Amino acid sequence: MNSEKKYYTIGDISDICNVPIKTLRYYDEIKLLVPSHRDSETNYRYYSEDQMLTLYIIRRLKGFGFTLEEIRSMVYGSAIKAQVEQLEKKAKSLEKEIKDMQALHHEILFTIDRMKKGSDFLGCFGQNNGLSELIANSDGSKNGYIQTENIKETYCVYTRRTEYNYQNAYVSVARWFEIFDIIKKYNLKSEGVITLTYHNGQLEQFLKKDCDLEVSVPVEAVDESCPYFKLRPAFKAVTAMHVGSHSTIINTHIAALKWINQHNYKIKGPISEEFIISPVDVKNESEYLTKIIIPVE
Repeated sequence: MNSEKKYYTIGDISDICNVPIKTLRYYDEIKLLVPSHRDSETNYRYYSEDQMLTLYIIRRLKGFGFTLEEIRSMVYGSAIKAQVEQLEKKAKSLEKEIKDMQALHHEILFTIDRMKKGSDFLGCFGQNNGLSELIANSDGSKNGYIQTENIKETYCVYTRRTEYNYQNAYVSVARWFEIFDIIKKYNLKSEGVITLTYHNGQLEQFLKKDCDLEVSVPVEAVDESCPYFKLRPAFKAVTAMHVGSHSTIINTHIAALKWINQHNYKIKGPISEEFIISPVDVKNESEYLTKIIIPVE
């Protein structure tokens, strides 16, 4: 191209700056980048060299995530101090987006790991592969297995209140949403699954009585400003894995209580249910996987 050329056609600008002609026409239409000269006879657009620099600034600011209206203000109306303030505001916004995306990425990876482990267990369970202490139903089928387990110390976010006329067969969806909203509000990372803890007598949650219900989720870190935080100490437990619909989980509870008596353990705290694979994960009830946790000594 001739170095003495004063003006550049829209095609020249498109090629040099790698901006589509359609975009340049739109910038002209909204008065963001109006050509320096327009031929009155042909209506051809011509741009000055200075406007290529302006277009570079527009492209850069657009790449930063600014809207075209914000770019117009920064390019034509803002002093450098105001531009710095806008850039600082954008940087802070991006920091929050990055944190949110990192939290989402963490949650997705955790969900993948949890569901893979659940799937592996269901595969082994279906073959009775190495699982002892299997729980038998009256029809001879199996719906879980029992073992002792050391539950580690865990930070938790929780809520606890009475649910009236409680029915264990139904998932407490509203309480689940509530706990995850708390986690989001305080920018915490979940490190486990929803756990329901019944602060009533044994099996009372199945009797349609008022239920002192705690809903909790383990979290990675502590926010001292969060009023819903607690430290759950380590303890020994008898755990029973229940496979299938929650409507039949009472059978696994009863089997676990019988096992505790047979092995001379004593119950030392409220019973919990940990939802490893739940109705919010899959629709097929045969793939539900719930761990019953009974503290013992």
